Amino acid sequence: MRTPPNLNSTGPSPARRRLTREDVMTAAEVAVVLALPKGTVYELARRGELPCARLGRTVRFLRDDIEARLRGE
Repeated sequence: MRTPPNLNSTGPSPARRRLTREDVMTAAEVAVVLALPKGTVYELARRGELPCARLGRTVRFLRDDIEARLRGE
């Protein structure tokens, strides 16, 4: 019988590592980084132009996604 992948690994895989507070940003933090009004950040997220995740009524952004957007990736 074969062992399913990742059952013998020690720790999370690179794609599944735990997020820390430093990895997740609020709309206000994104607004500061992008030099935009907070309302514009929400509007861009609503339109799908800024990648985000909704957690109930809150919206959160991943720092890596925002930094990639700044670099033009």
